[in-house]
Amino acid sequence: MSKLEKDVEAKVKKWCDKHDVLYIKFTPFGSRGWPDRIVIFPNGVHIWLELKRRGKVPRKIQTYRMNQLNARRVRAVWSDDADNCITYLEQYL
Repeated sequence: MSKLEKDVEAKVKKWCDKHDVLYIKFTPFGSRGWPDRIVIFPNGVHIWLELKRRGKVPRKIQTYRMNQLNARRVRAVWSDDADNCITYLEQYL
């Protein structure tokens, strides 16, 4: 079980690399709260992804941003568990 956010990110990235899924770090300047990863599948599906260390939850602004994306039919999710995140992502292969 991964305890640090970087461990969760590393495991998800490894899975993405194995399945030819782009795993992009998103760092907008001048705007806060956006999910920090975008994953893009070979079939065109894309998901904005916020990863947290085990037991942590998104900040209020992060939840707000994910809700903004979801309201526009853009998939935006968060996870504090790499295995659960990977299980979610597998449905889009």
